[in-house]
Amino acid sequence: FITNLCMNGVPMGLQYSITAIGSTILQAAVNTLGSTYVAAMTAGSKMFNFTCCPFDALGSTMATYSGQNVGAAKFERVKKGLISASVIGSVYSVLIFVALLFIANYLIYLFVSPSETEVVVQAHQFLLINAFFYIPLVLVNTVRFTIQGMGFSGFAMFAGVAEMIARSLIGLVFVPIFGFSAACFASPLAWILADAFLVPAFIHCLHKLQKAKSSQVTSLY
Repeated sequence: FITNLCMNGVPMGLQYSITAIGSTILQAAVNTLGSTYVAAMTAGSKMFNFTCCPFDALGSTMATYSGQNVGAAKFERVKKGLISASVIGSVYSVLIFVALLFIANYLIYLFVSPSETEVVVQAHQFLLINAFFYIPLVLVNTVRFTIQGMGFSGFAMFAGVAEMIARSLIGLVFVPIFGFSAACFASPLAWILADAFLVPAFIHCLHKLQKAKSSQVTSLY
C-alpha cells in the first residue's frame, strides 16, 4: 500500500517541481528586460491565475472521476468523462477570451495604475496571448489529471518535463532575441508540447487497462 502511494505521489510532486524550474528560467530571462516587463508579467500572471481557476477544478474532478471508474473497471466512462470535461473547459475558454478582449485592461488596473501606460500595454499583451491558447491548457489539466487518476502518474511527470523544456528554450534562446513578446508565448508552447505527449499517453493507458481487463475475463474461462 505504501509503495503504491509513493509510486503515484512522488511523480506528481516531481512534476510540479520540474515545471517550476522552467518557469524560474523564464522569469530570470524576463528580469533582464527591465522593471517594466517584470511588472507587466507579474500583473498579467495574476489575472491569468484568476481566470484559470476553472481549469484546476476540472483537473481535480477528472482525477477523482477517472480513479473511481478505473476502480470499477468502467473504462469507457473515463473516456466519455474526459471528453465532456474538455468540452466544458473549451467553451469556457472561448467565453473568457472574448470577455478579456473587452475588459482585460480594467482587470489589469486592479494591479497597475492606468498611468503606467507601458506596463498596462505589455500586461494586456501577455494576458491575451495566453488566453488565446486556453484550450490547449484545458487539455493539459484534464488529460494529465485523468492519467494520474488512472494510476499512471509517471506519464504526467513526463508532461511536466515537456513544459520545462519549452519554457527554458524560450527563456534562454528567444527572449534575448525577441524580447517580451517571446516570453508571452512560452506557456502556450509549453501547453502544446505537453498535449503532444499527454493525448497519446492517455490512449496508451486506456488501451493498457482495457487489455488487462480482457485478459482477466479470458482467464476466468
